[in-house]
Amino acid sequence: MQENILTHKLSDKQIEAVNAIDEDVEIIACAGAGKTGVVTRRIINILKSKPEVHPENIVAFTFTKKAAEELKSRIYSMGQAVLGNTQGFANMYIGTIHGFCLQMLQEFLPEFQSFSVLDEIHTKLFVERYYEDIGMTDLELQKYTETDLFVRVMSMLNENWYDSDKWSKEVQTAFEKYKKKLYAEKYFDYSLILREMVQQLESNLVFQGIIAERVKYLTVDEYQDTNPVQEKLVRLLKDLGANICVVGDDDQTIYQFRGSDSNNILTFMQRYNIQKYIVLDTDYRSTSGIVSVAQNVILNNSHRLPKKMESGCSTVYDDGDIVFKETMLPEDEYEFIAENIDKLHDIGVPYSEMAILLRKRKIGPDIAETLSSHNIPFIIEGVNELLYTPECKAAKGIFEYLNGDIDSTELFKRWLAVDYPFNKKEVADALQMLMTTDVAKMKYYTELNLQQIYHDFLKGISLVEDGRPETEIILYNLGKFSQVIGDYEVINFTLKPKSKIYGFCAFLKYTAGDYYPEGYLDNSYTKPDAVSIMTVHQSKGLEYAAVFIPGLNKNYFPAQRVGGKGVWHVIQRNWITGSSRFDGNLEDERKLFYVAVTRAKKYLFISRAKETRDKTISTFFVEAQDSPCMLPYDRSVVYDPKHLPELRQSKMPLTLNFSLLQDYFECPYRFKLSMFYGFQQPFSELMGYGNALHDIVRNINLAAINGTPITDDFIKQTFDQVFYLPYAKQVQFERMLESAKRSIKKYVEHNADRFSEIRLAESQIEIDLGDGVTVNGRIDMVREETVDGQPKTVIVDFKTANKRVLEAINSQQLKIYALGYQRLTGATANFMEIYHLDSENTAREPVTDATIAGVETEIKQAADSIRRNNLPRRCSKENCSKCRLGHLCLSKTEQRKYT
Repeated sequence: MQENILTHKLSDKQIEAVNAIDEDVEIIACAGAGKTGVVTRRIINILKSKPEVHPENIVAFTFTKKAAEELKSRIYSMGQAVLGNTQGFANMYIGTIHGFCLQMLQEFLPEFQSFSVLDEIHTKLFVERYYEDIGMTDLELQKYTETDLFVRVMSMLNENWYDSDKWSKEVQTAFEKYKKKLYAEKYFDYSLILREMVQQLESNLVFQGIIAERVKYLTVDEYQDTNPVQEKLVRLLKDLGANICVVGDDDQTIYQFRGSDSNNILTFMQRYNIQKYIVLDTDYRSTSGIVSVAQNVILNNSHRLPKKMESGCSTVYDDGDIVFKETMLPEDEYEFIAENIDKLHDIGVPYSEMAILLRKRKIGPDIAETLSSHNIPFIIEGVNELLYTPECKAAKGIFEYLNGDIDSTELFKRWLAVDYPFNKKEVADALQMLMTTDVAKMKYYTELNLQQIYHDFLKGISLVEDGRPETEIILYNLGKFSQVIGDYEVINFTLKPKSKIYGFCAFLKYTAGDYYPEGYLDNSYTKPDAVSIMTVHQSKGLEYAAVFIPGLNKNYFPAQRVGGKGVWHVIQRNWITGSSRFDGNLEDERKLFYVAVTRAKKYLFISRAKETRDKTISTFFVEAQDSPCMLPYDRSVVYDPKHLPELRQSKMPLTLNFSLLQDYFECPYRFKLSMFYGFQQPFSELMGYGNALHDIVRNINLAAINGTPITDDFIKQTFDQVFYLPYAKQVQFERMLESAKRSIKKYVEHNADRFSEIRLAESQIEIDLGDGVTVNGRIDMVREETVDGQPKTVIVDFKTANKRVLEAINSQQLKIYALGYQRLTGATANFMEIYHLDSENTAREPVTDATIAGVETEIKQAADSIRRNNLPRRCSKENCSKCRLGHLCLSKTEQRKYT
């Protein structure tokens, strides 16, 4: 029976791939070829067939976090079906290559434990704060206007640092300054994580041995999009003994402009001496008509692996499913799109099963306007309009006023322009409070807390949800603006007040406008039934019943090369191996068109307008017509509702962690304010203390498990490596350091004779509850002690906050730990315990079967409520008096009642 589950409904080639577990393998998977299912079954087959291989020995790299969540969910489901349990699966790494490198560096090299990773926005903010120190002036690049160019140059150099002997002295100096400053502030950018991982594997023999022992089977998905440093890491893991399986499709290499090198997949067999080469060339997603069009187009590329895609889709192809349309004007083209969305929706195709795929974003707003006139709901992915909304213009005004850019009258007008029934006196009073803030007189960075000023202002104007959808959108956008402030203060919290407010206003003016979508578009918990308008790049990995590809004119699709100052004005081409891949060519554009076509399950509409700036017809528009299935549009065609493709039934994946759930269980509406709307807490100069203390205890406990003596020298070295408070003034740092040392000294003294009882420290756990719901987190410690002569397992959670231990022991968090421990090990713990590191107070409760079953039910109910946006307030004096977001929830009357 188990054999059948692994190979049920698979083709011979898919079965061959699932069973290819004894040798390295290259799997070329065409669009819709079921590669995720094959990779899932292959991993479970490894665990089933090779008892010496444990889940922690398996690593799978995916291109995105979303792809990782889908793969992980399927692996849990298949593991349960085939193996009967998913014990240890939390220790299996499935995620991005950057995430893997960070996890390994932080898990096994203490000097990197206090490092954080800067995303794209934070990297640019970092560069703008330290531009004089990080080499930007050495390259004669301008702050703000050329920040993006500098970051791209540094990323390219990081990915090709092994050719640094070719670089000019100025570039070498800038490059070293950039890395040195990032490391001094304990940051990685994405490219530095990979570079550090590769260098550690090449030079640190102990670390090399740990990784060799850990990684026995490596799967690399979307291998065609790997860049030189990622390929270097793959090669190192292979050389350390890992079995390697790469999965990808050279026809879908669409990230060359970010440095991906299609030669990696084209020459993989030869470079790695691969004997097992499997082509999955059947597309089970798209009808024969879609496959015919895609195949006719991609065959015009010469630099590709030999293969011919076929359709294995059960959906019927009907004449009229796939059409081309030429109009005179762009507005006629967009009207054509809207009319056919209406026609498809009328026969039962949900709006969410339709997508308009753009080569460039510039025509998105015009298409959206046409859809609006037809009352068609839509989401424009990646069009960043947040700061242009009335409420965010008003929010910006708070800080522009403090910076002296606008006066109080202008700020008052902006808030009254927001679509909300404000009390004018309250707005005036809030402005009066703001006027007492004199930035020029402030000396210390702690005196100007931007997030606190923002929350205080919102509290003053009594902006709370009132049941109107307009208010909900306002709160979404103001919550997103809170994130904008948070992003800025992550990097700039310790700037002097005058510089901080000036820099924030410059960030809003020059940078932020291009990076933030409107809040409700960014909610990853619930998605409306709406047509997606997105770029082809954003559509990678997605599928839709119907796809529209407009603008098929030369210089739009295929795109025209963009002029202006670029990386080759800063560095030389011969410093970067294969530099031409960054430029793009017609074959690269054709791959992009191929990806767009193969997102469609049944319906495909391609179109162009003759009277535009670029009147010349796109070569892809012509090539698509070589397919006998691509027909001219006939308005009289009636779509058959009996022939609809399979429509998405599965619910959106929902990944939660312990602290999120704790927030939900205390008050679902507070969860909404923080997670749906995105309101962040004000920064504190003591942020990081709890994490630092946890990390030190973790290192002590891990050393105890490994039999390392916990000496004074060991503790001192651990403090030197781990204790880091990024926002504390020196005097506060010293005070908190002494406090932490006292806590750790007491912890070691009082627990030294129990260190032999520790079984797990900071152990990753993951709970897959089915239906796309996953909960993850870490258990601080698991101890095995003897009670009345019997061995008992105790889950311990360390606390540093001032919460009473008896209050904490009754929270849902520890019950979730107990469930996670059971899923990880297959055993049920006997007790759960809170240990307060500062006071050493403890509290303990027994774990019962009812505890485990009860919390599992509660999490499922919570997930259902979150998906349905059913997040009511839970008001009480106890809850509301200590709530950090009560001013966004309670009216003035309710504040008097509950706080």
